[in-house]
Amino acid sequence: MQTAWQKNFKILWFGSFITDMGNAMTLPFVVLFIDTLGNFTQTQLNFLGAAAFSLTYLMKAFVSPLWGRLADLKGRKLMCLRASGVMTITIFMIGLSPNVWFLLFFRALQGAFSGYINNANALMSVSAPRGIQGRVMSKLVTGSIAGTLIGPLIGSFLATTVGYRGAFFLTSFLMGLVFFTTLFGVKEDFTPITKEKLRPALPLMRKIGWSFFLALFYSLLAIQATTNAITPMISLLVRELDYHSSNLVIITGIVSAAPGLATILMAGVVGHLIDKIGGLKSMWLFLILAVVSLTLTSLVQNIWELVILRFILGISDAALIPSIQVLTVQNVPKQIFGRIFSYNQSAQSFGNVFGPMLAAVIATGLGYKSIFLFCAILEALALILWVLYTKRSAIKFDSLRHF
Repeated sequence: MQTAWQKNFKILWFGSFITDMGNAMTLPFVVLFIDTLGNFTQTQLNFLGAAAFSLTYLMKAFVSPLWGRLADLKGRKLMCLRASGVMTITIFMIGLSPNVWFLLFFRALQGAFSGYINNANALMSVSAPRGIQGRVMSKLVTGSIAGTLIGPLIGSFLATTVGYRGAFFLTSFLMGLVFFTTLFGVKEDFTPITKEKLRPALPLMRKIGWSFFLALFYSLLAIQATTNAITPMISLLVRELDYHSSNLVIITGIVSAAPGLATILMAGVVGHLIDKIGGLKSMWLFLILAVVSLTLTSLVQNIWELVILRFILGISDAALIPSIQVLTVQNVPKQIFGRIFSYNQSAQSFGNVFGPMLAAVIATGLGYKSIFLFCAILEALALILWVLYTKRSAIKFDSLRHF
């Protein structure tokens, strides 16, 4: 008989899968949908497409701390219900868009109320048994990754059969399923508290140490920026490496899928390693792996070198976010847990915006392969911050031991 946390895992994995699959089903075609809503120049389409992408993450970044406070008061399950319920409505309304401003408004509103995956991670990280948290969190990540890989295939089929609006309506229906399965299936061991008893976050964060939170938040921003930096330009890089290829779309798909495929295949292995050596050592190990693979990627000369190195980067991705979640659980008291996870979410959202924007500037001046070197520097800085945190923690512990 499965335990409560195992049942929670299955439902939250399904919810994470559907959430990211829905995004991947619709986002690649949102510019084409916008093009049907008016007469736009190519420049206007580029700007509106970027706005449709960025608005969601910007709103998510700014609003997440407010939801984090509510999570500490009412629990993470309610936050999953809030996100999936409102996203059901906003995605349906996007499908009804009569003009581009209507679409942008509901994309922004969707960002303001999103956060299912982050809250699912937070809920599982505290309910999974100690000793296997790394494996549980690594496997939970595969839900969103699998959705991201499958989504574009389903989305392209829907766009050609039922149209762009039909793709949004189906995504809305699926998010409704997520809402009801979470409502009736997820059990959270959480006792609501009053606002008067809610402890302020800053004193507890100061007690834990700012070096920990600097390393934590910056790492999330850097990892997310690295993940998405090359995404808008991946097909252009593939064409640069293999200009005469007649299978540009297929090869681009293989290159794009390589990191996600590695994450899915290696999740169990790296999760076991995290449980064995701990979250901090895992951060060091896989940040080094990411820096080496990104540096080598900046030197690639052909497609298959690119595919192999992107696959290796996916292995590091399979470990870094779960390691951060394990470190968060181990270092952050329950009184401010929801708020810290919401700050994590804000950092990731800023990375989603920062990475592609800065990558576009770098690619214009230095070429596409230089983006990977820029990403290697971002992750090297994260490694340095964790090393500094480790040294400061050792000094602090040693002084307390001699007190």
